[in-house]
Amino acid sequence: MYHRPVTAPKRDPYEVLGVPRDADLETIKRAYRQEAMRWHPDRNPGDAAAEERFKELSEAYAVLRDPEARARYDRYGHEPAGGFTTPTYTAEQWREVFTEAGVPVDWSRVGSFGTTGNAIFDALFGMVTGMLRGSGLLPGETREVRLGLTLGEAVNGATRRVRVPGPSVCALCRGTGRAALGAAADGVAAQTGPFDVAAPAGACPACGGVGVRRGTALVDVTVPRGATSNTKLRLRGLGGPGSPPGDLLVDVEVELPPTARVQGKDVHDTLPLLPWQAAAGARVDYEGVTVEVPPGSKDGRELVVAGAGLGGGDLRLTLNVDLVAGAVRAARGWLRKLASGGTA
Repeated sequence: MYHRPVTAPKRDPYEVLGVPRDADLETIKRAYRQEAMRWHPDRNPGDAAAEERFKELSEAYAVLRDPEARARYDRYGHEPAGGFTTPTYTAEQWREVFTEAGVPVDWSRVGSFGTTGNAIFDALFGMVTGMLRGSGLLPGETREVRLGLTLGEAVNGATRRVRVPGPSVCALCRGTGRAALGAAADGVAAQTGPFDVAAPAGACPACGGVGVRRGTALVDVTVPRGATSNTKLRLRGLGGPGSPPGDLLVDVEVELPPTARVQGKDVHDTLPLLPWQAAAGARVDYEGVTVEVPPGSKDGRELVVAGAGLGGGDLRLTLNVDLVAGAVRAARGWLRKLASGGTA
């Protein structure tokens, strides 16, 4: 057993857990588990007092569940002169502590961690939180990601792929761990990442059958027509593992060119054109929106594309008929198509 000297006054562990001095181990276990779950910081977010209470309960249980430490406390109390020390546990000993306390933790999914000091959850606390979530004792965390859209994607709707940081609920099997080999599901990229495991026969090919993606996962998100930079899409149950699992929150941001101006819901900008496009008429692209340029259009003319602004507003483009500016715009359009896998 590893020990450390007591450096600050401590409350009676029996008092902390609310048990009599002659309580048996089962009574102590029940009291600890009930109070620890009540004061867990995840159930009291932002409450520093609740976190301190949680730590105090855990230290009290660490003393009373160990017969030798309990006997020494009963004899000496928290007096350093009496030789009493509060136990500090290694990773293996914490495994035993939580098993005895009736906390069902899947230790096979958790890496090793070092011994802890007086603040026993200085390093352990965050890991225990994850284990409690993975074991279904705490709700899963909400995973939040940003999704940039072109104006055309926002106006017309689109399906875009986002990267979700792990650990997260596997979107292919929805956490069940079961899926047909080679199966493809709507809204999921089924590649196995470097932190995932190869799937055994009959298991989900995306998560290896564990129901959780360890590393970054790829999820396809369907954006409805008329999305704006205030649009937030919530995908239920695709966030962090837990009970219930957390959600995936997608923050949509419409990415406009630096030359664009937004007035209300209308988007204003210039549209560079080659001289022959203005003369003969053309169908050109502006940030994913198709713009019909009538024949004989003159420099400075404003074209209005109804409903192609933000949230139902209009797109208002002032024509800039110029050989150089038009050529630059055309070149950028070709490069954008090539980068997206299209053809020039």
